[in-house]
Amino acid sequence: MLRNKPFLLLILCVCFSFVSEVFAQTTTFDLSERYLQKAETAFDDGQITEAFKNITMAMKVTKTSEDDVVPANVLVLARTIYRTKLKQLQKSYNEADFIELKTNLETFPEVNTSEITKLVRQIEAQVVADEKASTKKDQQEFYTKIQESTDATNSAVTQMVEENRKQFERAEERELKRDARDEKNDKKFMMIFIAVIGIAFIILVVVMLIVVVVRAAAKHSQIQQQQYVEAFKLLAQNQSQTNQLMIGGIAGLYSDEGLKLAGSSTWSQGALPEPEDTPEEKEELRELAAKCEDLGARIDQVTGRKNNSKNVSELVYKLAIKLGIRQHEAMVYFCASMVYDAGFLSIDPELLKAENLTEEQRKELNRHECLAEEHLQFVPKRYWTIFDDAARLHHENMDGSGMPEGLKGEEIPKIARIIRVADSFNALSSRRSYRGGTDKESAVAKLEEQPNIYDQDVINALKDII
Repeated sequence: MLRNKPFLLLILCVCFSFVSEVFAQTTTFDLSERYLQKAETAFDDGQITEAFKNITMAMKVTKTSEDDVVPANVLVLARTIYRTKLKQLQKSYNEADFIELKTNLETFPEVNTSEITKLVRQIEAQVVADEKASTKKDQQEFYTKIQESTDATNSAVTQMVEENRKQFERAEERELKRDARDEKNDKKFMMIFIAVIGIAFIILVVVMLIVVVVRAAAKHSQIQQQQYVEAFKLLAQNQSQTNQLMIGGIAGLYSDEGLKLAGSSTWSQGALPEPEDTPEEKEELRELAAKCEDLGARIDQVTGRKNNSKNVSELVYKLAIKLGIRQHEAMVYFCASMVYDAGFLSIDPELLKAENLTEEQRKELNRHECLAEEHLQFVPKRYWTIFDDAARLHHENMDGSGMPEGLKGEEIPKIARIIRVADSFNALSSRRSYRGGTDKESAVAKLEEQPNIYDQDVINALKDII
């Protein structure tokens, strides 16, 4: 009997495991059925949002791993509810619900059908169209204000001319009554001369106003060029040993460990050492800066954004210093932010010039973040992490709604967060041709209104700089 005791214990353990597994499967099935019934009831009652939540929970209960399969009855109802939910979003768009639905489609790809995919694309296209319509409305309002201002100026000039004419006629009439006929011609000539001088003065004032407006419009471009020069003066003040470099006195970081701080979760300097620059390292960074400057000029030429590379890189460097990033690391940020849009060089130039894009063309354009690698092969391995983060992740948003990886908050590398702010600020403050002269303070205010996209620490640093 004692000899068979281990064997009996083994049999008992096997039986217990079998019963537990059966119980667990039964519990999971019952829970899935309850969610399924709730989803059906809510759907029949027209409560689409409630049905959407319950059918999603039913799928999550039944599919606890990648190997699990969603039951056919759950899958059929899920497709119906998701399709109805998408049609509801077409009529009344809700960004949070749409993002949640797309995330669920990635989690449960078996739910996706060609009709669901088509509805998702239609909604995305509708959102883009709404944004373009809003932009067009702003442009129309700007043009209307310009026209109203021009009409007011013309009206004032016409009124002044008319008043001068009336004054001239009244003076002429008085002269005719008071003076003799032989003095009439001389007096009339004098009054005409005075009137001409007055009109000429008015025209001169109008021309001067136009010149002031044109000079104000050109002022931004001049300031950008001056800032680029001032940036290099600032580099010289922060590190005297780099005064002799031709491209901004750029120095480098000399350890892979140090460079990895570009993606850390705080703005502190950490334990990054300040090594002594060797002649070889200085030459390496000098060559890297020159190559980045040339590549940045090519990117600006292809995208049609004059001086964008210089303007953004200068602002990125200032923000990095303001945020407490070490001098060496800030220099590498400076180089990386000249070429963060290198992926555009792999996009069809005609696509970049197109005014109206199809959905397929828009998706192709959004791939530029992932196409930069082939143009950055000249970057030394020790600096690759920063350059790669700058090129791939500069469209990530703080709430995770960005692309291409949907990172959020501290998950986004520092360089990407800084470029996100600098690029948007440069775009806002440069579009004076249709924004009615948006100043820097207004541009910063627009960024502050979107904490879901931009890092508020970076925006606070930007406010201190400008």
